[in-house]
Amino acid sequence: MNVQVSDLNAHSFCPRTIYLSKILKLKPMLSSELSQGLISHAVRRELSMRQSRLLEKVSDVDDIPSALECELDKILQEVPHIYRKMLADIDYGRYLEKTRSELLGEIALMAERLSLMVDEVGIKRAVEAITPWRVEYSVRSSSLRLSGRVDRIMKNPSYVPEEIKTGSVPSGVWEGDRLQTCAYAMLLEDQLDLKDPILFGFVEYTRAQEKRPVMTTEKLRREVIHIRDAVFEILGGSVPEICPHGNGRKCNGCGYKEQCYDI
Repeated sequence: MNVQVSDLNAHSFCPRTIYLSKILKLKPMLSSELSQGLISHAVRRELSMRQSRLLEKVSDVDDIPSALECELDKILQEVPHIYRKMLADIDYGRYLEKTRSELLGEIALMAERLSLMVDEVGIKRAVEAITPWRVEYSVRSSSLRLSGRVDRIMKNPSYVPEEIKTGSVPSGVWEGDRLQTCAYAMLLEDQLDLKDPILFGFVEYTRAQEKRPVMTTEKLRREVIHIRDAVFEILGGSVPEICPHGNGRKCNGCGYKEQCYDI
């Protein structure tokens, strides 16, 4: 049995969510905030994944803002079909206008970033720079006892894993995101039988339109193994205490809050 890399991130947020979701098979309560968050996540993710294809279609830097807005409207129509399982129980139309309004500001940041890149190197080289080697690439390792799916892998010339994160933006990189990115680097090294280590990856925080580096240090690699083993303990029957992180803000924003305290 392998641990999912996403569970390393979940454990960093709260170990008890692993127990509630994986052992008790509970689903998070769909509050208005969580429903809005899931829809916004899907739309932001699609915008990020489509940037290179969109840039290929424009002929001039001045076309980028309008092209992005058109793509946003297209995504808003397509998201319920692409993320059908994740959004199945949500009244999508209720959140549509608010989602579009939220994303317009981020589109302006994305357009500015892409325009600067095109001004500097031209459309062709800009497209080459942001076109991934693979997207949603499945990785697994029997020796690492980990598996998952990397959002995006760049290759220029070495392999660089990138994770797309659509939630709140930290001052640096969230610890769970660091673990996840490093784990994917380790999995790629093993699966692709690379001679040289992958020295870094990136986390893209879409709300800020920033990619932040994660160095795959020995310390972080060791922490990946440590958290993997902690997840295995939970899957093997260990029950984490309530609120093990001592952070009330995490509890207030958690979809398992009521179920967690009732059990």
